[in-house]
Amino acid sequence: MPLPASLIASIISAIIETATQSSASNPAQYEIYATTRTLPPEAKLGVMLPPQGDGHVVIDGQSLRLAPAVQFRSLRNLIVMPMTIEDTKEVVYLTDASGAVFRVWMINPAEAAAHPNN
Repeated sequence: MPLPASLIASIISAIIETATQSSASNPAQYEIYATTRTLPPEAKLGVMLPPQGDGHVVIDGQSLRLAPAVQFRSLRNLIVMPMTIEDTKEVVYLTDASGAVFRVWMINPAEAAAHPNN
């Protein structure tokens, strides 16, 4: 006997509602993870302007080339697309052997204060 479409829709709706309520009920869990993430001690500390999409990024007034597989990570340690970064951000970053930036972590003031290059 096939299930009616209204019953299936009701079940799916309940699953989605439960999933969104459980993730929204405790946003502090992400902040705890972000504040306890381990950043590489050899990473350089700087202030980054929003990327312009030309294959370069300006950090501390210096234009640096971006590596082809560059990763930008948010305060929640999620990978973000460079064009979604709209404001000046305090960051730590790593460069590859050719000097191109290949990892960038946006950091909060506590992480900046705790960084060994501060």
